[in-house]
This record gives sequence, structure tokens and C-alpha cells, in this order.
Amino acid sequence: MSIVYRKFVNFFNLSDPNYVNFVRKFEAKTKKEIAFYLFLGLLPGLFAYLFTYPLREPMMEWLGISAAYVQFFALAVMSIGWHLLVPFLMLRYKDRLSFKESLVYLGFARLDLKGLLIVFPILTILFTLISLPYMKYVFPPLFNWLNGFPAFHMGEWHIFNQGYYDFPLFLLLIGLVGNFIGEEIYFRGYLLRKVGRLRLDWLWIAIIFQFYHMWQIPMNWSFVPLAMFIPEEILVKLRKNIYGAILLHLFVNFVWGIITLYLVGV
Repeated sequence: MSIVYRKFVNFFNLSDPNYVNFVRKFEAKTKKEIAFYLFLGLLPGLFAYLFTYPLREPMMEWLGISAAYVQFFALAVMSIGWHLLVPFLMLRYKDRLSFKESLVYLGFARLDLKGLLIVFPILTILFTLISLPYMKYVFPPLFNWLNGFPAFHMGEWHIFNQGYYDFPLFLLLIGLVGNFIGEEIYFRGYLLRKVGRLRLDWLWIAIIFQFYHMWQIPMNWSFVPLAMFIPEEILVKLRKNIYGAILLHLFVNFVWGIITLYLVGV
């Protein structure tokens, strides 16, 4: 049985001790440091919440733009600015890594075809199957309950309801890069590595990622119980690169919702 189990694990896990040892040199080493990096996961979400809720109308009046554009620009600054710059700046000036070493650290060094063509589809199918009963029976009441709080309510003015992708192409490209690449760099490439000494580090980051979406609390906080089954962090830890997580992020945002809507109506 142990041989079968070992073969099963080795099938999914890419062995790369050199990379593992390299990443571990820069892990947070104390509870205080780990708490700091977990807080960093929430901080940009707080910024986005402020511009989505209490500061939205003052910014609309001051800048003379719509609610959707206030939210879009706040999210773009967060994703392109914070998510992309902070990891590279921290790795350069705190950890003293070169740009090339930072790319290796964040998981861009290895394009893993087995992970993308075999492991990714398997985990994606499993996640989708597990998510169907959750989306049908658990997500709707949680969403409605959270959406009932005035401080969280996603009204018609909310960018989610206005349409995340209803913007000019050049702005849309900025948003897409920040969303699908920026978030993966920040959470799965950087923070996940930093809290590597934390037990169940992948689950902590998965939950933090949902809580960080403070500008759409009813939506993402309703996914918190499902977070342990969303395999982005697991893909990064198993395959030692970030490409599968980026691809899964694209799948969840563009395909998974269509599947769940068609199969369970949510």
C-alpha cells in the first residue's frame, strides 16, 4: 500500500529539492513575521473596500466619473500596483534577490507541461464536481445573508453588477493582467511561500484570499467554506510553479460559473 501511495503522490507532486530549499531560505521564521504576511494578504482588500463603499460617492463627485470607474480604477491600482510591485520590491530590498531570482522564487522558472496538461485538468474536474452541491445548497443562503448587511450590500452600482469587463480594451487589459497574473503572483507566488512554515499554509492563504475580497464580501466570503477545495495553492505547492494557478484562475472566472449556472442554476 505504501508503494502505491508513494507512486500516487509522485504522480501529482513534482520533486524539485533545489527549488524547495531555495524558497525555504526566505520563509517567515517567527509567528510575528507570519502574522505580518497574512495581514499583507488582507491589506489591499481593505483599500478596495474603502473605495467601493465609503469613498465611492465622494470620489465620483470629485473626479466626475461613474461608480463603476471609481471602483475599476481602485481595483486596477490595487492589482497592477500593489500585487505586482510589492512582491518584487520586497524580494529585491528585503530578501536581496535579483529580478531573475525573484522570478524563480515566484514560480515562473519552470513551464510544467505535465502539470498543465494532466494534473491541472484532474484537479479542476474534481473541484468542479465538489463545488456543484455547495453552489446549489450552501452558497445562495450565505450570499443572501451577507448581502443583507448595508456595509456589504452589492447594489446595482457595484462593479460586479455593472460588469467587470465592460470597459475600453486598454483598461480591460490592465484589469485582466492585474487580476489573473497580479493576484497569483501576490498570493500564490509570494505570500504562500512566505508562510511556508505555517501548518496548512495552503489553506490559510486560500481563506485569506477569499477574505481579502472585501469589496465584494457577499460573493467571496460565501466561498470561504469551499476554499479548501479550490486547488490553486495546492497546484503551486505540488508543481513548484505558478502557471497552473493562473490557468485555474482564468477557468474559475470565465468557465466555472457557466458550468455551475447550467448544471445547478447558480
